[in-house]
Parts: sequence; structure tokens; C-alpha cells
Amino acid sequence: MFVCPDKYEVIVIGGGHAGCEAALSAAKLGARTLLLTQNLDTIAQMSCNPSIGGIAKGQIVREIDALGGAMGRVTDISSLHYHLLNTGKGPAVHSPRVQCDKKIYQFTYKHLLEQQPNLDIMQDEAAQLCTDDNGICGVLTLRQTRYHTQTVILTTGTFLAGTIHIGTVMTPGGRYNDMPSNLLSQNLREQLQLPMARFKTGTPMRINARGLDYTKFRPQPSDTPPWTMSHFTDIATLKDRKFGQCYVTHTTLATDKILRENFQRSALYGGNIHSQGPRYCPSVEDKIKKFPEITSHPLFLEPEGFYTEEFYIQGFSTSMPEDVQRALIASVPGMEKCTITRPGYAVEYDYADPKDLYPSLQSKRIPGLFLAGQINGTTGYEEAGGQGLIAGINAAHYVQGKEPFILRRNEAYIGVLIDDLVTKGVNEPYRMFTSRAEYRLLLRNDNADLRLTPIGLTLGLLDKKYAQPFENYKHLCEDLCEGKTPQPDLNLGPWRAENAQRYADIQHKYAGYFERNLKDAEKLADIDNIKIPEGFDPSSVRGILFESAQKLREIKPQTVGQASRIPGVTPADIQLICVHIERFRRLKNAQKTA
Repeated sequence: MFVCPDKYEVIVIGGGHAGCEAALSAAKLGARTLLLTQNLDTIAQMSCNPSIGGIAKGQIVREIDALGGAMGRVTDISSLHYHLLNTGKGPAVHSPRVQCDKKIYQFTYKHLLEQQPNLDIMQDEAAQLCTDDNGICGVLTLRQTRYHTQTVILTTGTFLAGTIHIGTVMTPGGRYNDMPSNLLSQNLREQLQLPMARFKTGTPMRINARGLDYTKFRPQPSDTPPWTMSHFTDIATLKDRKFGQCYVTHTTLATDKILRENFQRSALYGGNIHSQGPRYCPSVEDKIKKFPEITSHPLFLEPEGFYTEEFYIQGFSTSMPEDVQRALIASVPGMEKCTITRPGYAVEYDYADPKDLYPSLQSKRIPGLFLAGQINGTTGYEEAGGQGLIAGINAAHYVQGKEPFILRRNEAYIGVLIDDLVTKGVNEPYRMFTSRAEYRLLLRNDNADLRLTPIGLTLGLLDKKYAQPFENYKHLCEDLCEGKTPQPDLNLGPWRAENAQRYADIQHKYAGYFERNLKDAEKLADIDNIKIPEGFDPSSVRGILFESAQKLREIKPQTVGQASRIPGVTPADIQLICVHIERFRRLKNAQKTA
């Protein structure tokens, strides 16, 4: 065994979207960081859809960006199509979505990692986490290299004991042609005894655009001007870019018939998949099975890059055998003559119960162990990136002896995401929606910078050069809201005056709703500020429901607010807990003064 002489404070395992954000944020905050991944050429790879953003997901990316993360900036660098979703509805649900050249995205992100001070990157597979009496102390790799560290961030995606399914054919893999991480999965289950289970996800086939008949599709051009994903992107840099085009079509009765005749050959219904898949991104066979009355489903043809003829078919995810997939493609008008370049498949993988985490994303069982991304039961690049950013911040804070950084539900979609995971857990792959955020009118994509840029600057994740331009932009927004004449020739840096005007218009239009939301948010903040004291066990409070006591013992909430959001815990239980917390504090104070 080779013991690496370098001493790391943070080791990130996995180079997907969660791992990239985790490694960058930890290194930016001054922690000596190592990113350990099986293959450097698949860092930040878009394994499924070649897009970033979408309903609620676009808001998450804007939040990552405002805090100092990289996902939004890399998206704009690699963008080939912009579309702002839900523009026919209110501003709370307006969500940016960007098609990317997936190779430009991938290698742009890799280059950012390579340039980042305090960050090393190594191609190897983590096989075992090493622990001592204080928690995490190292990582042992497949090559029998031992790395010393104080913290580990697991961002393993679909690679833990991953299995690929195409029809009845099963092959090991966390992604097609990429080997799974079986030793680490075994280590987490057997030695570290993390609570683990299995989920399933999938991806559609890719096709060669050479055989498409575009006259049979409805074109979807890129928005002009584009709504950039990053607050820091100069729109002038996109002025000469030749954006691509997406297309919309539908399945047919023939598609329906092929699927029905081949259900028994599906990995999902006739094969070996037994785990739960994503409810809101089902395979096409799942749609036909569960919604038999619907005989036509929309399909979205999305280009995978500037220099490839491959198209991704959103809505056509499947684990049918390859011959069935070929027949499915031929059943769609306009696709009759095109060929499949990569078959669709399903993948089953291990995930860890997120209820076993604190809101900082640190394990309750093993000090110094943080988890982020699909290992926590989520699905999507954006949800993974948001968790990775928070895990990276908190791993750095942990080794630096600082308080954990927690975003509340009224502060960010990222706060909603993490609170849902650690408080409620998951029984299916979790996907963010605007409906999950009770303060969504306050958490819009257009005000993510006003909400979170000050935090990014304070944490040290954002370059200080943005501080004064942001202050100027914030004052411009305030002046416009108050009806004042703005000061001319303000140095706004990457911010734009038209964005400030849009913000002011929204504030005026929804003023009454904002006031109500803000009052509710203040109540949430009040209850979330009541910390459960160390040594106080809320599950032992006499008078609370038996079910509540069980849930409180399982979740171990850190605040009264978190306790109140545990399913099954009643308002009466919370009142009793608050009374006993006050008694506990008075008794402690009396003991100190005695």
C-alpha cells in the first residue's frame, strides 16, 4: 500500500455535478481539497439530458451562481439554445432552461477545476473510507493508495453497485460502459453501516439527425435575447453565437401498440428491475402502462452539441430491448428513416437515507462524512449541484471550526431541497418543483442575486470585484421600487439596468402578496431560530404522541422549526417541546450560577 504524503482536509469522491461544485467551494474557502474520480475525461459529464435548468431547477442554478458556484457560468459558456419556461404564468414559476454542447460543458468545467488553487484532481476509484474514534481519517483506493483527510464528501451519483438494464440484459455499470463502484458500496453498507436502499433511473436513446424529416416537427427556436443562466455572464459575449434549434413531436398509436405488445420484454415490467424510479420523469413504457387513456405523448428533440448530429429525445426514456427501441423510433412521424446511435437504458443504484444527515449534509453517524447528490435520493444535475455546493462549504467549515452554513426554506430553493431531504426522507427519486416551495414568490429566478450574492461575498466564494457593482445594482433596484430617478452612469458590472426594471415591475405588481409571504417567512424564521439545546431530547418530552417521539428520535431535528416539519409531529407536540426547552434552559442557567 502506498501512503500519499499529501495531507488533505477535504476529499470529494465522484466528479459529477455535485462533486464539481463541492470540490470548487471547499477549495475556494481555503481547504486543501482532493477530487477523486474514476475517469478524468467524464468529469461533469451530462450523462442524461444535455441541458441545465427547467421548472424550479433553473431557480436552483441561479442560486448556485449567486452564491459563487460554477454551474451557471459553465452553462452559458457551452449554451446552444435558451428557453424561459412558464412565461404564460406568474413570475414565481418563470424558469430558465439552457441546452448545452455537452462536451464543451464537460471540458470547461474540468478546466475550471484544474485552475482552482487548493484543489488537486486524481483519477482513481475510492474503495474504502477509513475511520478512527474521531470519524473520517482517510480514503483507500482501488490502486491501494491511502489518502489522509479530515472529511470526505460522497458524490457517487448512480455508481454505487450500479446495474444497467436493456430489456432482460443486465450489465454492471454506473453509466453505460463505465464500471460501477462495488467495493465502496460494500464498505458503506457493511463496515460503516449507512442505511442504504436502491433506486432506478433511465435515459432515452440517442439518434443520428441525418435521417430526420424536419417538416414533420414543430420547431422551437432559442429565445432572443437569451435569459442567461449566470448573473455574471456578459450578454455581449453571446451576440455572435449561432444558437441551435429544438423540435417538438408526438408518439402515435403505432408507438402505443409496439409498447403494449412488448411489456413482458421490458426491464421494468418483464425484467429484473424491482426498485422505485422517478415519478415525474417516467419511461415511455411506464407512461403507457399507467396512463392507458393517453395515446399520444410529447417528445422533444434536443441537439447534443454544435459539432455532432446526435439528438437527445426528451420523453422517450426506455429500458426496452434494442429491437423494440428501433421499432419505437420508426413509429414517430419524421423519425422513420433515422438510426439509433446509443440505445436507451435504465440503471439501478444504491442511495443512502438522507434522514441520516444533518441540514449541513453531514452524516449523523460518522463525523466528517458529508453526502451530496443522487446518493441522497435526488435526481437531476441541478439538485446535485446545489447539494454539492452546500456540502463543500460545510466540509470546509467543519475543518476550520466554523458554524455550519444552512439555507432556510424562505431563503432559497436549495434550502427547501435539503430541508425536505433531511426532514422527510425519500421513497422515490426526489425532483424539485416550484410547488414544493411555499415561499416561491419570494424565491424567483430573477431575484436570486439580490437574495444570495451578499452571502456569496461574505463566505468568500465570490470575487470581491463584484461587491461594488452589486451594491450599485441593489440600490438601483431599490430606487426603482420607490419611484426615484436612478443615478445615471452607474457601474453595474455584469448586472443590467433592464433586469432592475423588471424586478421593480414585479415588486409593484405583487406588492400585497409579497407582504403576506414576508410575514409568513418571518414566522418561519422565528421558529427556525429556536435551536434544540445540546443534551435535550425532544422525543422524551412527556405528553407528545408516540408516533411523534419515534419520528423525533429518527430525525434528530436541530431546530424547533425542523421538528415542526417532520410528518406526523403535531402543533400540540411542538408547543410542549417549546415549553420543555425553556425549562431545560432555565435549569442549565441555574446550575451555572449555583
